[in-house]
Amino acid sequence: MLSALLDLHPGSMQQLDLESVKEYVGFDDESARLLRELHPLAEPHYERIVDDFYDAIQRHPDAHQAITGGDAQIQRLKRTLVRWLESVLLGPHDAEYVASHARIGRVHVRIALPQEFMFTAMNRIRSALTRIVIESYREDHETCAHTIEALGQILDLELALMLDTYREDLVERMRSHERLATIGQLAASVGHELRNPLGIIESSLYLLRNRVSDAAATDPKVEKHLSRISTQVRVCNSTITQLLELARSRPPTRAWRNLKQLVDIAIEYAPLGPEARVELSIPDDFEVLVDADQLRQVLINLFHNAVQSRTDVTIRVSVREVPGGHEIDVADDGPGIPSDISSRVFDALFTTRAKGTGLGLSLCRRILEAHRGEIQLVPSATGSIFRLWLPDHETQKPPPSDS
Repeated sequence: MLSALLDLHPGSMQQLDLESVKEYVGFDDESARLLRELHPLAEPHYERIVDDFYDAIQRHPDAHQAITGGDAQIQRLKRTLVRWLESVLLGPHDAEYVASHARIGRVHVRIALPQEFMFTAMNRIRSALTRIVIESYREDHETCAHTIEALGQILDLELALMLDTYREDLVERMRSHERLATIGQLAASVGHELRNPLGIIESSLYLLRNRVSDAAATDPKVEKHLSRISTQVRVCNSTITQLLELARSRPPTRAWRNLKQLVDIAIEYAPLGPEARVELSIPDDFEVLVDADQLRQVLINLFHNAVQSRTDVTIRVSVREVPGGHEIDVADDGPGIPSDISSRVFDALFTTRAKGTGLGLSLCRRILEAHRGEIQLVPSATGSIFRLWLPDHETQKPPPSDS
């Protein structure tokens, strides 16, 4: 059943026609009604179900190693699981439901929870809810049977959705490995060859400035062209650096850092220009668990991306606490990103700009993934919104290397 459901469409579950999937598993309005009626009967048992769920995880060392934030993380996850149970039974089982539950699946992928434990964990919940149905409808065999069937349908859909997030991750990793292998070969062969002539140009420019300093002072065109050479050398060096950073895997050295200070330094180093404005909505004492240099690079890349199409752009940076971590939004009022290419903006070497390299956003994603976080382009009516999610706890397992 599950494999057939996943074979319905080669893309993500979020891209499927949800109604056709419901029809395939037999989930209809009557199924949804039966689950809503089950909710008040099951709600008093949620705490027991959740405690059993995480007791089983803590007893198994292979499953427990995915929970790296200690008891505080488990308590947050328990609250999330209660909300998930409520959502499964209450719905509405619409496109927004699929999107939010797919994100839960991606959390499983991000913390490297083995698929077999996701299956067995789902089975514990299925068994617990089924027992509640049997006890609640002991005298009504027909309602009992139909409710168990509806429960099976929605949990089968949940399993298919969770499995699809693992498939998504596998496909993306394969694509990423292929891209990065190509980039690595390019960076290794070309990087060294370009660094040498660029170094010669840079040192020659320094000597030339000293020799023609008087001419530059009296002739603005001389200084203008010298500055152009210097700027383009920096651009070339930056491109080579990003290529090398993208090709190699450097695990982050994380510590609690003041976010506002990191953003201020990123603003100082980003090529924003005098017409751009950056507005901050960040508490002075707000801290995030990051590698300071790597997050600064992410912010610089996002700021640079914002001014590519318009120099007088306003960038707004805001932060908020969310379950399990922090969300940082970097929004701008520029022309935005067309929806037909939004799914490719983080691909290495993908760009729509004549002078773009297609490296900045892909490097952002690589850094966030190394932090066990994520970055996404949030749909917006105007401008662009990039949302960063960073966990607020240490991970004991290092991120998998792509090198």
